[in-house]
Amino acid sequence: MRHFIPAKTFMLVLATTSVLTRFAEAATILGQWDANTSSSYRSASSGLNAASGIASGYGQSNPSPPLSSVLTNGTPSDPGTVVNTTTYNYSYSNNPPLTSAANTSVGIAFKVSTVGMSPGEAVQLSWSQTVGHRSSRYWQLLATVDGTNYTPVPTGTGSSITTTVNGFSGTATPFTPISGTAAVTVSNTGLIDFRTISLNSLAANSTTSAPISPYDVGFVNGISFTLPTGLGFENNSNFGFAIVGAFDPNYEGSDGAVGLVSSFAGTNSLDTTDGYNRSLNSGGGMRLDLVTVSAVSIPEPGSFSLLGIAMLAAVTARRRLAGIDR
Repeated sequence: MRHFIPAKTFMLVLATTSVLTRFAEAATILGQWDANTSSSYRSASSGLNAASGIASGYGQSNPSPPLSSVLTNGTPSDPGTVVNTTTYNYSYSNNPPLTSAANTSVGIAFKVSTVGMSPGEAVQLSWSQTVGHRSSRYWQLLATVDGTNYTPVPTGTGSSITTTVNGFSGTATPFTPISGTAAVTVSNTGLIDFRTISLNSLAANSTTSAPISPYDVGFVNGISFTLPTGLGFENNSNFGFAIVGAFDPNYEGSDGAVGLVSSFAGTNSLDTTDGYNRSLNSGGGMRLDLVTVSAVSIPEPGSFSLLGIAMLAAVTARRRLAGIDR
């Protein structure tokens, strides 16, 4: 027996599909860094304004870490770049702050022009990230509108991701494979809370002369933060942002030995077994890959109403059909 959806309901379902499709497709990459270009990995690799894109260390001079000639394994979701039959898949590496460093003082910065954005678009930041178990649990997003002065991002929209990841324990081959659940939440003020797995280590560097194939080291993909509009981020040739190590937000002091806590155990450097202990190096790194600045459309207020009505109509139609079938 055939069942027919009323014409009005059918049109609303089509409207739902149209709205969802527009939300999914309305994004333009302004600059993306995959670190795979062996000759100039600091430059943005692609995007509308890639020529203006540059990555650099924040709070530490170049070419010292994190952007030296020694690059590190990238996320397996990055297919890499083939150069003379060799596939490069790298990522940016950061040594988290020493316990003597000030809060939000050390990390990696990315600059790219946002000129060319259309009215009604916002700047969205997205990236893949992994941390070692002794790396900082917390990281803060900073932004600049003049290319020089960075401040914590204003209230925006952050992602929340919980995913199964694979990694390695130990710093020498053969590595011990480990797996588990990693969780990354970006607050509306740009505070990144990264909980990694077990005793995840980020060993096995790759150099421009000795590339390695991608393998899992606990990367979480698709982390994002959308900046608010009207504050100077859009159509700005001096736009930039940074991801920097941050103290535990519940700690009110200024001592990095206590304020910096580990991403796995959540303990500070006074716990020399599992806690944050930058001086021991092992398991204390952070990596970024597929760092992307995009222009994304902001849904019109009426779109949410249309979406809600259409979804309700679709559910109602489904229930009616289910009732007929009984």
